[in-house]
Amino acid sequence: MRGFPPLQIFLLGLAFCLLAVPLAQLTGNVSQVKATPAIAKAGDTPLKVLVMIRLRYAHKPLLISLKQDGQELLLMLDFTSSPAEEQASVVISKTGSELELSATWPTGTPDTALTLEIEPDGLETRSETRWSSDSTLNEILTFIWP
Repeated sequence: MRGFPPLQIFLLGLAFCLLAVPLAQLTGNVSQVKATPAIAKAGDTPLKVLVMIRLRYAHKPLLISLKQDGQELLLMLDFTSSPAEEQASVVISKTGSELELSATWPTGTPDTALTLEIEPDGLETRSETRWSSDSTLNEILTFIWP
């Protein structure tokens, strides 16, 4: 028995319309509300933000110091394993945040890399890698968050 072609076309069109409406809402150009980080609201004024500081290294250092404006950020860091992590408050501005990184390794340690990762709340993680020479490392790093 054959069906009635106009009825079959109508049912097919109805099924298509029932599926098209939700699919158009899912894939359409709907403006999404995006979470704005705290720094975007403040403009050019520097903000003090809680950050996760992560240090990665191949050879265990004797001492690592990370300072911003003379204030030590790594107060209770444990160097027994890599990566070493600690939370601290860092002043972030749109023009850039300068951090002074210094590290010392035992005598005879070959030149080694030290990677510093900074992950502020609500902003992207920034990472810098520097190499030591003669078992020491002294660098000034600038991190910029747009």
